[in-house]
Order: sequence, then C-alpha cells, then structure tokens
Amino acid sequence: MLDLILIFLAAAGVALVLWCLLGLLLQPVFGRNMVTLCFVRGDGRELEYRVRAYSWLREGRISGGRLALVDCGLTAHGRQVAELLCARYAWLDYCALAELSTYLDGVNPPGQVAK
Repeated sequence: MLDLILIFLAAAGVALVLWCLLGLLLQPVFGRNMVTLCFVRGDGRELEYRVRAYSWLREGRISGGRLALVDCGLTAHGRQVAELLCARYAWLDYCALAELSTYLDGVNPPGQVAK
C-alpha cells in the first residue's frame, strides 16, 4: 500500500515539473504584449466566468497580456457587467466591435514589434 502511495506521489511530482516546464516554454509565446479578444453578446451572464477563466490562466502563467471584451451586441445589463469587471481587473479592456481596429492600433501601434 505504501508503495502505491509513493508511486502516485512520484507521478504527481513529475506531472508538476512537466507543467512548470511547459509554462516556462510557452511564456515567451504568450507574453505581455499579447491581446486576447473575447467577443461577447447578450446580458453578460457568462461574462464573469470567461474573465475568471482567463484570470486563472494568467495566474498559472499559461497566458499573459490583456483581455479585450469586444461588444457584439451586449444589453445594457451586459455592458454594466463588463464595466464592473474592467474596473476590477487592470488587464481587462472593453471596446465596441466598430472600434476594434482603433483599439488594436492603440495597444500595439504600427511599426512596433511585440517583444
């Protein structure tokens, strides 16, 4: 029985080390200058879950950069939820679909290479 516990703990330790190495290898790809677009619509019912999932990815160093909520038809309540979430998280932005290209130009101006 003790052998099974030791084998399980060893396997969990190896999985943890592999997870950390994977995070370190992918970090340059998913760096600080990355912008993830989340197209949202409706009343914003699942908006907080999406933002929390992205927050979890940021904390685990799987993802980085900014998350932009792109309004593709949010209701007034949905816009209010998006504004509250933007006030809570500094890495979260909100923009309308019509303003998306302007937003992206402001995040990474033309001629600037992401590092």
